[in-house]
Amino acid sequence: MGLRDRFQNLKESVSQWTEDISGNSPDKKIEKNLVEMESGSEIARTAAVKALVIQAQIDEKWLNPIINSFTRVLPKQPGTTQEAIIDGLMELRKHSPSKDKEIFEALQRTFDSPHPSVRSKVVEIWTRFSLKSNAKESDTISDLFEILSDEDKDVRYQTQESLIKILNTVPKAALPQLKKALSDDDWRVVYHSIVILTNFAKKHPGPSVALAPEVIKAFNSGERLKERAAECIGILGLSNPEAMKPAVPGLIKGIESKSSELRKASSKAIGRIGSKNAMVVYHAVPKLAKALKNDDWYIHVEVVKALGYIGSNKPALVKPHLEIIRNRTKTGAERNICQAAEWALKKAGG
Repeated sequence: MGLRDRFQNLKESVSQWTEDISGNSPDKKIEKNLVEMESGSEIARTAAVKALVIQAQIDEKWLNPIINSFTRVLPKQPGTTQEAIIDGLMELRKHSPSKDKEIFEALQRTFDSPHPSVRSKVVEIWTRFSLKSNAKESDTISDLFEILSDEDKDVRYQTQESLIKILNTVPKAALPQLKKALSDDDWRVVYHSIVILTNFAKKHPGPSVALAPEVIKAFNSGERLKERAAECIGILGLSNPEAMKPAVPGLIKGIESKSSELRKASSKAIGRIGSKNAMVVYHAVPKLAKALKNDDWYIHVEVVKALGYIGSNKPALVKPHLEIIRNRTKTGAERNICQAAEWALKKAGG
């Protein structure tokens, strides 16, 4: 070794010794960040977490200890720090697969985080994880259904969308969970479960009809659920109109409701059921015709379409009301009403 090389080695040794003395060695920096993560301000904690994620990937001996620290302190952290730790754990799990179970148990505990943004993040991660693994067949679905009662609206809707994605991949697991959720005491759980079932029924119509009694009960139980339940009843009616017969009296009342949205939803549901079996909804035909005389033109498109669907299945039922449909081809308050009336007239044989 030449003199220059010996001098360089001496210089590096002195530099390393100086760093160790001053507390700036990599290990000291990591220890400092670990302390900062638990005792600093929210900004300082979050910065420390981000630094630790990088340091864990640089020095392998610190990888698992840092993961352990993250999972230990995660529940006690402020919102942005929790999010940073969650992001960090998802990154570090790539380098330490043996820690997967521990990491996901820690994530599961953050479903109870007081921070809505954190709960939303965990729902999104849980969904991705479930779609890529067998976890979608375990307790994951149950965990997500519980979050449908979350106080935060955004969290509930994200969970709803997540369940729609997951349940479509495991239809056998979907129905028992949905049946249970549709009977929940919390109206929010029932509301979102109806939306989930409506989407599920579009892809799995036959099995979904088994839950018709629960949906009809929800429709009849309270105003908050009626519009969504009416939509679901209509979708189920496309597959099995006879199973929806108990819903028809409630739908007829819906046509006469003070709520335009409910009148519209009820008319659409009756039209869908009637397109497959008009006799199931024949009592509704006079009410639909009467609704066309109403000044609430907002519902007229769905009303004339419902009459058209029923008329295409059983023209005699709609024949007494062809004149009012014909009248709407010229006097509809909007062009789309006139066009819908023209379509309905042809369908009903007018």
